[in-house]
Amino acid sequence: MDLAIYVSNEQDAVEATARVGSLQSAGDNQPRVVNLLGAPPDGVAAEVLQVMMLKKSKTFPLTIVDSKPVLSGRLPDTSELEEWLRNGIQAPAILVTSSESAVDFPTDRRLHISLGVSDISHSVAFYRVFFGTDPVKVRSDYAKFELIEPPLNIALTHFGEPSKGGPVNHLGVQVKSSDAVVEAKERFLEAGFSVEEEVATACCYAVQTKVWVADPDGNRWEVYVTTEPDADEGCGPDCICWQELQPNYVYGSDPVVVPA
Repeated sequence: MDLAIYVSNEQDAVEATARVGSLQSAGDNQPRVVNLLGAPPDGVAAEVLQVMMLKKSKTFPLTIVDSKPVLSGRLPDTSELEEWLRNGIQAPAILVTSSESAVDFPTDRRLHISLGVSDISHSVAFYRVFFGTDPVKVRSDYAKFELIEPPLNIALTHFGEPSKGGPVNHLGVQVKSSDAVVEAKERFLEAGFSVEEEVATACCYAVQTKVWVADPDGNRWEVYVTTEPDADEGCGPDCICWQELQPNYVYGSDPVVVPA
């Protein structure tokens, strides 16, 4: 295992070294402390540069375990270091990519709908009339409309022949920072939901950080922030947008009274 704490000033370097030295027994897994003050760009690890690009500021101190960013903006405490050394890391932490949305919209949140359609050109023509505005993005297999009133981000994705009435590929809530994504993730986990997470993932011709859950009928919902407005990757059949997710139920709550 490789555990490295990257810092950008001497004070943090001294403090990080002290915390590493206080570990009871790290053996061959002794964490490294790397002070990047004055380091040339070509001397900085790729995963460090990636976090710097995503966060833009407040990257350091940055802790990386086996090339996976796990903590950014503060030094890890001894218990965190011991936990990572003992159990390792399965996935990068979503908190590392904390950043503001690269897409501006007037509300704090807006609804997102992704529809599977059989013909992009026909659907774009219909929704141009329906919404009374042009799409903001059009590709051979994808189009997107962004509305101010009502606040809505609706995507059209070509994928086979939709069933009668047209399938809803997935639904979502677009937010303005990954802090809001983390807040939603923690709420879902506290409720016992099965949560899928994507960090800085290129999808639907943009880069996004998001969490996924499915309702009791399997309808896919995402809460996401767009960190880069454009990317080369679309949404293919292997994308999580098209995968079956585990349905979630809320147990032990007060029953909902349904009128007769």
